[in-house]
Amino acid sequence: MFCRKCGGEIKDDAVVCMKCGVPTGAKINKDPGQDALVRALLPVGRSGYAITAGYLAFFSILFIPAPFALLFGILAIRDIKRNPEKHGMGRAMFGVIMGTIFTILLILWFVHPMTIINSITGR
Repeated sequence: MFCRKCGGEIKDDAVVCMKCGVPTGAKINKDPGQDALVRALLPVGRSGYAITAGYLAFFSILFIPAPFALLFGILAIRDIKRNPEKHGMGRAMFGVIMGTIFTILLILWFVHPMTIINSITGR
């Protein structure tokens, strides 16, 4: 594409000419939810359950949030499947996986606490 004022070559998706600064008439993407990078950094269009599941999964290594990470991960998957415009399946799956692993370890901790301690310390 070429600038209508100076004739300089510009990219097809350019908003202004880099040589003279004249607007090209190209539309600017106003919806940040369409940009994958923005969605990765900000919770734009993401299921609230998925956000909660992601944070709980991150802290599930402390054992106590693990069952909640599992619960919110399942709720998030259900929410995302019912509302296809929502995103966050990765966080939801992270919540389910980490929640499952650390919930099992939490149950084992209550059933056989010395077995877990001995396996960690190597005794």
